[in-house]
Amino acid sequence: MERPFPAAQTGHGTVIQPRRFEFEELESVPQYWFADNPIATHIENAFSILIPPGERFFIRAVKAYEDEIDDPQLKDQVRAFVQQEGLHMRAHNQLNASFASFGVDVAREVDYAERVFAWVERRVPKRIQLGMTAFLEHLTATGAHMLFMEPLVAKSMHPQMLSFWRWHAVEELEHKAVAFDVMRNVGIGYFTRAFSAVVALVMLALPFDRIARRMVKEDPHRVTKEELAAARRLEAKLMRPQVRLILDYFRPSFHPTDFDDSAYLEEWYATVAEAA
Repeated sequence: MERPFPAAQTGHGTVIQPRRFEFEELESVPQYWFADNPIATHIENAFSILIPPGERFFIRAVKAYEDEIDDPQLKDQVRAFVQQEGLHMRAHNQLNASFASFGVDVAREVDYAERVFAWVERRVPKRIQLGMTAFLEHLTATGAHMLFMEPLVAKSMHPQMLSFWRWHAVEELEHKAVAFDVMRNVGIGYFTRAFSAVVALVMLALPFDRIARRMVKEDPHRVTKEELAAARRLEAKLMRPQVRLILDYFRPSFHPTDFDDSAYLEEWYATVAEAA
């Protein structure tokens, strides 16, 4: 993995370092790459479909307040955040395109996801958009935290997909506080923060569910009772700790760095350095 982009110090003991990710051979990744389960895999793939338009939304939401930021270090963090999100979009577009080989109408799902975020940008005030971004970054950081914290997640993934999602997770953990700190820096308070989080959940739950359900419905493979039960067990095991982490966002004194992920980051850095 190349590291051609300048890093940014966060002030929280973390460095935001944009990195490229290059897939090796996506053709070697099986159709049901997560837990060998169609439902679990379609759910993860639906999330991946939403990521590129979502991250374009995040970038615009943060950059809309760039001129109001009075902290030079935070400005550097915004630059690195934008670069990381741009590289994530590139990698996810490549991954998402590969779903077509399994019969997924990728163009339709991507177009639908883009229309959802375009609608939000037209209808929702900028302050709420920034608040939504801060909360959705908390959601992705929570997922990243779970990837490292819960061994079952890594065990359930195809090795190439595990490598990809760990790369993505590390950068989510590195920049998890940027949108939140921009929100605080420009004077957005608790009520707007909490209200924006609810708006984000309501507005994005439907498209996520719709994409995932269409993928399952249009898959020629008919889900068995055993596969359905296995997907439910996996979801229950992984969701319980995530819900606690997600709800902590509504604590008035919450800050993304309350959860210390430094050990996970150091572990990944060491693994990559060893491989290099």
